[in-house]
Amino acid sequence: MQFMNDFQPYKLLNKSQNWRYRCQNILLQIPNNFTNLSDRTGQNHLAEKFVHQRSTINYQRIVATNNPLIEIRSGRAAKADTLRSMGLNPYPSRSKRTHFTKTILDEFATLEGQTATVAGRLMSWRKQGALAFAHVQDQTGKLQLFLRRNLVQPTDAADGRLGYAETNLLDLGDIIEATGKVVRTERGEISILVESLRLLTKAIRPLPDQWSGLKDREQVLRKRYLDTTLEPATFDRFASISKIVASIRSFLNARGFMEFTTPILQPQYGGGTAKPFKTHVNALGSEMYLAISHELYLKRLIVAGYDKVYTIGRYFRNEGIDRSHHPEFSMVETMAAYENYEYNMNLIEDMFRHVAVNVFGKTEFNVRGHVIDFGKPWRRASMSDLVKEKTGVDFRLCQTVEEANQKLAAMNIHEAQPTIGEALAKAFEITIEKDLIQPTLVYGHPIEISPLAKPMAEDPRFVERFEIFIAGMECGDNWSEQNDPVRLLETWRKAYRAEDRDAGKFHTLDFDFIEALEYGMPPTTGIGPGIERMSMIFTGQENIDDVIFFPMMRPTVSPMNATIYGIQEASLAPIEDLALSHGEFESLCRDGVIKPHARNLTVKPHIRFWNAASPSAPSRASGHVEIEGFFPNSVLRLSGYKTEKPLPDEAEKKALLELIDSSLVQFLRKTFPECQVTVSPATVMRQG
Repeated sequence: MQFMNDFQPYKLLNKSQNWRYRCQNILLQIPNNFTNLSDRTGQNHLAEKFVHQRSTINYQRIVATNNPLIEIRSGRAAKADTLRSMGLNPYPSRSKRTHFTKTILDEFATLEGQTATVAGRLMSWRKQGALAFAHVQDQTGKLQLFLRRNLVQPTDAADGRLGYAETNLLDLGDIIEATGKVVRTERGEISILVESLRLLTKAIRPLPDQWSGLKDREQVLRKRYLDTTLEPATFDRFASISKIVASIRSFLNARGFMEFTTPILQPQYGGGTAKPFKTHVNALGSEMYLAISHELYLKRLIVAGYDKVYTIGRYFRNEGIDRSHHPEFSMVETMAAYENYEYNMNLIEDMFRHVAVNVFGKTEFNVRGHVIDFGKPWRRASMSDLVKEKTGVDFRLCQTVEEANQKLAAMNIHEAQPTIGEALAKAFEITIEKDLIQPTLVYGHPIEISPLAKPMAEDPRFVERFEIFIAGMECGDNWSEQNDPVRLLETWRKAYRAEDRDAGKFHTLDFDFIEALEYGMPPTTGIGPGIERMSMIFTGQENIDDVIFFPMMRPTVSPMNATIYGIQEASLAPIEDLALSHGEFESLCRDGVIKPHARNLTVKPHIRFWNAASPSAPSRASGHVEIEGFFPNSVLRLSGYKTEKPLPDEAEKKALLELIDSSLVQFLRKTFPECQVTVSPATVMRQG
């Protein structure tokens, strides 16, 4: 970032106001931690200049106003009013852009000397008398602007131009348009020698510090638009995810698939086992569900005569949130008639390879610390064979469920299962899944856990189904569809329990779909890889929140926004969360009163710094933890984590995280060895 250092007095402000806004503009562009400014290369003189330029002004008094952001925001809004008074619209409706910045950089040899117009966000600004340098950023990158006072056309309200003398009305973060010759400066940087300058959008809030970006995890998730503005890697990641979706579409379209839109609001959820979101449609006076799957609608399309269909849709499952699960997510689901699950094994393998090569230009990716090669043929193995290979137990030979549960107990799995097939599935889940690193297609699932799949002809205890595993993650579920309506209805009825209607424990009865099957559906098979899982794999992310631009979070109104907009902080909807001290939690766990609901436990540390009363004293810090996975639909909170004595902020944070790890994380791993305990990045807040 570069700093404005030549401020012209605003005609509408008195001298004291002018000096206040000069200070605000300097403060706006100085990093948040002013004391560390001297450590930044080439910036020490700026710190000294600021301190000595107005020795009578106390820096602490400037930043300790009632609300510095409100004053900065007011100052920027005043500039917008000044522009309006000059006849300039600070928010015009269109731009005359002719080139993206990357085009100019890539095609400089052709464009040199030609006139071009670029538009984007003002990310740097340095003015030295008759010269000024800036950088404008658009979706393709950054480009330098070079301004000479005698070349920039004067202010013209009719054309929306801003003259050189009025450039002090600009701020970092504004959206601008610049027209001029494409040149290379004496220092060799490709630039636009600006002849015409227009303000397209006045930003009345300052961007965060460009050196450090957004560090608070919650702010990154809530204000993703700022993170993508400041972090090119984040911007590129989400651009790649968009390309992944486009690549999947092109892959399927080229193979004769037709894309259809299927309902998100459904009168009967189905196609999977998950707890649904429920809503009400006033116009129909009917209860509806948000889709947990689109599978049954795609099958209706197969009945309708379309042989290859797919949808890329939104899915909603009212279950837990952790590093790899989110209540709202995307999936591509396909259905192909006259094929079985073996066709889909080839299809999914080819799809991943197509995305890898066409979007990223490579086949090797680092996924959760492992080098995954999508260019090699994927391993294909049955669930029974994998369990036998690892444990020596062949569940296909078990004669009774008691025998199967004894085999589980010998593996230190003491959760009894109701059937032999479910015992096999449990053994696979606990002992095998996490070790499937290279792309593996696991087939031959027990029929008890696969009611929508077609039984294998050679052994009807198992079905024509396969799951995709990559780097220990399940990345898709696929099968040959059950198209016998009588048998399917019988399977559904056996599992159905009216008292657990919307608990997501079984496939609900959908008589409308059964009727469609009775008209005849040809042999059909489908795939359903999750877009977010694919995105995590291809972009090297381990947290699903990092591939969802708008992750689901509890609504909140910050105290700052409440002040600015004159509103009260919104009260949150009541939730059935439980708060305990660490000691109470350990005691209840040891006594068996509470135990995890899920196999995956997510520990989310939260650290709050409390500003000390004395400026010379270190901040105090306190910590609490949220644990997901103990209860089906609520969060368990533990409080009381603190250090023995105040420490510098980073040391305090490190000490609290070490305390949480040694006292809680290790306790969970020791007490519940069957669970996988994951620690999310800490959320850091400051109060006072």
